[in-house]
Amino acid sequence: MKMKLSLKVLFFLAIINLGCSPKLSNSKTTDIKNSASKLHHIVLFNFKDNAPIDTIETAMYEMFGSIKGVNDLSFNKNVSSRGNLDKGYKYSFYMTFESEFVRDSVFYTHPNYKKIGGIIGPHINEYLIYDYWIPEKK
Repeated sequence: MKMKLSLKVLFFLAIINLGCSPKLSNSKTTDIKNSASKLHHIVLFNFKDNAPIDTIETAMYEMFGSIKGVNDLSFNKNVSSRGNLDKGYKYSFYMTFESEFVRDSVFYTHPNYKKIGGIIGPHINEYLIYDYWIPEKK
């Protein structure tokens, strides 16, 4: 009797959970590229202990802010309450592009992109790049 009741309770909870859980999307939905989408670009940085963060931040805003097609610049320090899970990535740089063409053929080939490597490169232990599309809300 208890077994039947437990199974009914579990089944009921599973049904409720299906209605309340966030909808997960597959790669077909998250790989959306259309005229109303933006390409989001995040770089996580694990800097050396003596890195001049203020100089790095200023250089990134000045050099990347002048590149046509680069939008929404943001340089930030990780403030997560679970900072012990950051794997050494304490800073991020975020921007958006209107297209892959802007990212690949304008941003990556721009002289300022190459210059920034000389400024921040010696201060980086590791970095991680992550790009994704988000459709704009109507």
